[in-house]
Amino acid sequence: MLISKPVGTRVKNIITLLHLLLKDDGISRVELSRITGLTKTTISAVIKKLKDSGIVEESNQISTGNIGKSPIPLHIRADAVYTIGVHLSRQRVEALLMDTRMNIITSNTGEDYTRFGPEGIIDSLFININKIMEYAKKKEIDLGAIGIGVPGPLDAQTGVVKQPPKLKGWEDVPLGSIVQKEYGIPVWIENDANVCALAEKWLGSGRNIHNFICILINEGIGAGVIINDELYQGTYDFVGEIGHFLCYEQGKFQYLEDIAGADVLLHLANSQGLSVKSLEKMAELLQQDNQIANSIVKKVATWIGSAIVNAIHMIGPQTVFIGGEMAVLGEPLIQPIRGIVANYLFGGQVVNIKFSSISSDAVTSGAGIYAMIHWLEKKSSEI
Repeated sequence: MLISKPVGTRVKNIITLLHLLLKDDGISRVELSRITGLTKTTISAVIKKLKDSGIVEESNQISTGNIGKSPIPLHIRADAVYTIGVHLSRQRVEALLMDTRMNIITSNTGEDYTRFGPEGIIDSLFININKIMEYAKKKEIDLGAIGIGVPGPLDAQTGVVKQPPKLKGWEDVPLGSIVQKEYGIPVWIENDANVCALAEKWLGSGRNIHNFICILINEGIGAGVIINDELYQGTYDFVGEIGHFLCYEQGKFQYLEDIAGADVLLHLANSQGLSVKSLEKMAELLQQDNQIANSIVKKVATWIGSAIVNAIHMIGPQTVFIGGEMAVLGEPLIQPIRGIVANYLFGGQVVNIKFSSISSDAVTSGAGIYAMIHWLEKKSSEI
């Protein structure tokens, strides 16, 4: 799964091999040659460069029982680079430390900052990154890069967060350069739903699925789109903004996230006499079969299901993963969505609708992976 768009055959070959090594730990030079069609000489030359750069290592030969030299398993070194993955949500910062094999080493969650503007949120971001930095220093871990998943719209190339809905005061904030200036290491930002899809592809149930949509349902609603095993970003990096699908409600057009976001659901619940301050409390009411709670969730799920049908008709995925804060609502949320999809899907398609298997850590993990792959691709282009 390439993130950058490599220029030149040599760099493309190196990055292609790098991704195969990430995907299939223990793969051999012979298998790499068979999969890519590259000559064994080319494979050996690239692997030598990756070994010399501290990115790849070998382990003991595997006996096949056949005559001839046994294949040598190849691995991405766990310590090739360590990255910090950050989810800068509308409520709080979550951060983690990850190695090159995508193992989470430590993590933390910041305080609620919903009352703050950009400066207060960035202060909270620094506090949480500093905690990871302090841990890494104690463990003598050298950090290579930071990845940040943040609500869009944004410009991933320039690191500028444009004007995310429901994130007060954020307009053309150069988040990438602010964080890079603070820490002096490469920083990459990306839409939170996109990095969520990356995490599902590398760590979750999407590993062997070639085409899928990962929907993140928080206060905002977005989708990361994987097409032919690649993250699809489009021309302006606005792909998957299903929260801005138009819905006709109460005599006017409204955006989906303005009638079906997590904050809207809680507002509807409280306006109908349910004293709930969190989605977890709403989930408890659903478990108690509270009819008002069921009715509200079903209404919201119907709108989300409608948007998913539209997205399926446009993209043609094998699976749609549901993640984000609202996933805590469980079956009362997903069953109405499945019902809408089953009733209105065109052409006899079979599309699985299921919860993300890594929902709670998806954005932070995906941001760490995003930074790690960017760092490896950049490093590979220099060798």
